Amino acid sequence: MDPLNLITLPTDVLFLIFHHLRVNDVLVVRQTCRALYGLTRDRSVWHDALHTHILAAGLPVPGLHERPLTALSADELEQLTLRALALRDNWTSASPRTTRCADLVPPGPPSGARARNLAVHYLPGREGRYLLTITFYDEPVAPRKYILHCWDIGKDTGEPRVVATLRCINLSGATVNTDPNHPGILAVTRRGPSDIVTTRIFSIDFHAQDTSTAFIPLQEFPSFRFPLALEGSVFAASGPDNVVRVLDIEAGCVRAVLRVPHEHDDPTLRNEEQRCMGAVLFRRHVLTFCRQWIHLYALPAPPASLPTALADAPPPLAECDPLASHKWQWRIDSLVVAPRLLRPGPAHACATSCDDDEARCGAEAGAEPFPPIDVLIRFDTWFPWPVNILHHYVLAPNPAFTTAPASSGTPYLHAGGAPAMAHSIPSPIRLFTPSDMVLGRRGTALWLDAQAYEGGPAQAGDHGQRIAGRMLTATSSSAPSLSAGAPGESGEGEAEGGGDRVSAGWFGEERAGADATVFHMQEEDDGWNRLALDEEEGRIAVGTVYGRVHLFEYAPQGEVASLA
Repeated sequence: MDPLNLITLPTDVLFLIFHHLRVNDVLVVRQTCRALYGLTRDRSVWHDALHTHILAAGLPVPGLHERPLTALSADELEQLTLRALALRDNWTSASPRTTRCADLVPPGPPSGARARNLAVHYLPGREGRYLLTITFYDEPVAPRKYILHCWDIGKDTGEPRVVATLRCINLSGATVNTDPNHPGILAVTRRGPSDIVTTRIFSIDFHAQDTSTAFIPLQEFPSFRFPLALEGSVFAASGPDNVVRVLDIEAGCVRAVLRVPHEHDDPTLRNEEQRCMGAVLFRRHVLTFCRQWIHLYALPAPPASLPTALADAPPPLAECDPLASHKWQWRIDSLVVAPRLLRPGPAHACATSCDDDEARCGAEAGAEPFPPIDVLIRFDTWFPWPVNILHHYVLAPNPAFTTAPASSGTPYLHAGGAPAMAHSIPSPIRLFTPSDMVLGRRGTALWLDAQAYEGGPAQAGDHGQRIAGRMLTATSSSAPSLSAGAPGESGEGEAEGGGDRVSAGWFGEERAGADATVFHMQEEDDGWNRLALDEEEGRIAVGTVYGRVHLFEYAPQGEVASLA
């Protein structure tokens, strides 16, 4: 019998073989002969490879920029696949290699003023090309002033440039809208005379000739001092009384008041353990994360008609008590939360991989999606500094919960649904040295601490900082309870992932490595103070106490010929 010749097989059989090959193997087959070279250039091969190895695995696709796959050529699909795999390999390595760097020096502060970066945010969507920085500066015998800049950091513009500028005083906070399709991009909260707090919603004209007029005010309404979250038209903020209010930014009115339990039933006692540090907004529910509590609330249905300036009275105010609560064993010093990105459903098999489409896959099927929620915590101590360990918990959804009217139960914090510790991560810090941490929805945890050398025990040096990260696992089988270890105890556990619709993230179904990834390290300076993360394009932004912002990119910049 003659030996089987690969090129004699039918084309559809060869395509089926390519489906089961790794991307590198397809590139190797391409080099064997002219016939197979042509087949490996076929569009269907790379359309299938992009879905099989990238989208189905929950990996980001840098450069896709929300374009539909049906509009892309074979070469474009191949490059997107190779770029996504190259980014994954670089991002998850022990020391990721920077492919592009840039420094942003916010214009505006007068010479001699002491400038400091207050916050840095990547704006979601919009091809991933815009970055928001907030800088404050002091002048002698003058109130503290703030400057907000929106930067175009797209590669086609060359060097990053400012496209919008906003100056203000008495800033309490600025919150970026997580919904890229809503016209309200930014909520700016200010405290005026007599402690009157207002929030103004801004859109941005990214192509304005005059950058000072590019921030366009859309709405302004009475508000509360501590902004927490902005999702679409829903805004959450709290005040000194620790009560969280949910507002409708389009109507400019309070939609619900989320009450917290009073100590000794005395509303004048403001318990610090109930101070809200973050919130996750859903269509009909809200999770609030406080210094020692998690509360789950059900939101009332929005009114049939929103109040207008001519309305006789606003709709009746809904006051909500928690449906369920969880108390941590220790108080929290700092915390970040991020709902895990959901995998695209079958209806999205040919859609783009943008966050918004994926996050709504369950909603379009008629049910509100409730993903697992990653919670990264640094607990507090009795000492003047917090503990030198980060704890990663997973808050898993209730698999039995449905949004049907007759359904009972809660989407989170159900019986047996307390946060489960998945990882404890050494992260030394120093007193008076800045630290920060962020979470990505695909499972990247990124933090800034005071370890300034590689290897050896995890402890802070006299000087220096590092930007470290870890790729968090999405699913696991069992989980120890919170009471299994104290904040100062380091260990490994596993947490429930909340179902197979969860994005597998950077590691697929494999368990993340035990060692932290070190993105950058400086041995002498202590000037880094803020972090921002863009998983979709593989980028990190670092604010400094000097006002300057550093940009680092890790995705390939040119054409990718092969994978290492």
